[in-house]
Amino acid sequence: MYTDSDVTQILESLCASSPLLGTTRLITIDGPAGSGKTTLASELSVALGDAPIVHMDDLYGGWYQDLAFELAERIDAQIIQPILAGTFAQYQRYDWLRGEFSETVTLPSHDYLILEGVGSGHPLIRASSSVNVWIETDSLIGRERVINRDGHLVAAHIDSWQERERVYFAAHRVKESADFGLSTD
Repeated sequence: MYTDSDVTQILESLCASSPLLGTTRLITIDGPAGSGKTTLASELSVALGDAPIVHMDDLYGGWYQDLAFELAERIDAQIIQPILAGTFAQYQRYDWLRGEFSETVTLPSHDYLILEGVGSGHPLIRASSSVNVWIETDSLIGRERVINRDGHLVAAHIDSWQERERVYFAAHRVKESADFGLSTD
């Protein structure tokens, strides 16, 4: 389980880093489903003065979203490039019940931005990130956490999702490229 000391080290590193996204310091938190990415993002957001959080779950186009290039290119176009240009970033939020992208979300301007979820550690995104965090857990523990959190309807999808994320992590060396590695086993 990660500790308060781990969170403090991440915050210190982030605050000491250079902003690579205009004047914004981007932090990515990637790792397998159920590992605690959202919990860590919430802790960091509070410590950073309510820094905005973008949840990758809002960006996927359903269970079979390409975790590599299409997703990273959309994040680059809708979030990274507008911030670099000094304008407001906007993205379409996916409505999981309707199975389509719906509302447009406009990100507030802030010194920090947290991008959390599977896919956030993609090399295209890492290039603009000041700090990259990898957080992991045992796959069976992660599976159980996801089903407990999201309900039994996700059980039909979680096994194939976990396999797809493993392929993505290996292909893009997400764990090896992280500045910090944490565990929630």
